Amino acid sequence: MDIIKQTITIQNKLGLHTRATIKLVELVNSFDATITIRHQNKQADADSVLGLLVLETCFGQEIEILAKGNEAQKAMSAVTKLIEDKFFEE
Repeated sequence: MDIIKQTITIQNKLGLHTRATIKLVELVNSFDATITIRHQNKQADADSVLGLLVLETCFGQEIEILAKGNEAQKAMSAVTKLIEDKFFEE
């Protein structure tokens, strides 16, 4: 099974804070895929609120998204759209 990778810049002012992280986890859990987020030297499963919060991502920082599984491409598209849409916060 291939892994899809994409780098994206955090667009919302508060980064991956609690509300944004919960939205991301809920979205990821709706797909048959495993999503991992990397930031600097840290990595977290995107189905873990606590894991994502530990990444300490802020506005303007880049993250790498890795997706694998049956719906990896759909999940990747949805996750990048959520981030590009600033988690619908603004």
